[in-house]
Amino acid sequence: MTTEGWFPSAGDVHLRIWLANDAFDYTATATAVQNLIGDWIRRHWCTIELIHDPMAACRSLPRLPCERLFLGP
Repeated sequence: MTTEGWFPSAGDVHLRIWLANDAFDYTATATAVQNLIGDWIRRHWCTIELIHDPMAACRSLPRLPCERLFLGP
């Protein structure tokens, strides 16, 4: 997975998490998503998509549950 070119260093990101056949769309901070991906690399427990949407589209999505847990190292 590469995020070069468009992944912001700050702000919010549209994140889609697939569990089995169900997709869940969330907004999360770029830092939380980077840490989530780091955790995912160690153990693939779901499928993750990063969606390149205008920020207005992200505002209508719910926040990633327990997002604050992914803000630390």
